[in-house]
Amino acid sequence: MVAAEATTEEARVLGLFAQLLEYPHSNPAPAARECRELIASESAEAATLLGEFATFAERTPQNTLEEVFTGTFDLNASCHPYVGYHMFGEAYKRSALLLELKERFREHGFDPGVELPDHIAVLLRFMSICPDTELTDEIAREALLPTLEPMTIPPEPEPVDEDEAAPEVFDMGDDYRRVLHALRLILQARYGLPDQIQPIPIPDQERLVS
Repeated sequence: MVAAEATTEEARVLGLFAQLLEYPHSNPAPAARECRELIASESAEAATLLGEFATFAERTPQNTLEEVFTGTFDLNASCHPYVGYHMFGEAYKRSALLLELKERFREHGFDPGVELPDHIAVLLRFMSICPDTELTDEIAREALLPTLEPMTIPPEPEPVDEDEAAPEVFDMGDDYRRVLHALRLILQARYGLPDQIQPIPIPDQERLVS
């Protein structure tokens, strides 16, 4: 019973992260606070990041939230929310990946909605309902973690005088990067750091496009 409850909670966390990384049609602060509570035991740092994002969301008008989201994910190439774009650019392999993901979604009766299958939020929602742990492990290790790492590296700060306060790791313009960073920390906690990740022993024809 405990294991089943843990699995349900882990799925809920993935679903909440998906909600936070979708276009904010409504204020994301409640989802951020719920997710923060659920992940606190997994990563205190990730919980802090989500708490900071929730505070930002609560204090920000809806139209500004939408502008920040668009500026982060649509106007900044380093944060495009499509893993295939980061893995392959616009090369043929991305098209093959999209087709492969659509087939996997169909097999599990999952509707990705209007977004492309390689959108981070779509993959998280799929992982939250998919019973195939080998497949979800593969998505996390081979697609999400390698994509999230460069997306969560903040720009190099401007040099400051020794007497000045050190800049924060994330500026106000990087609020959604806090969510991405928190997600990366949670996936690392569940699936291992990059140097700990081992290939999953699945036959080549069964693997995602590489």
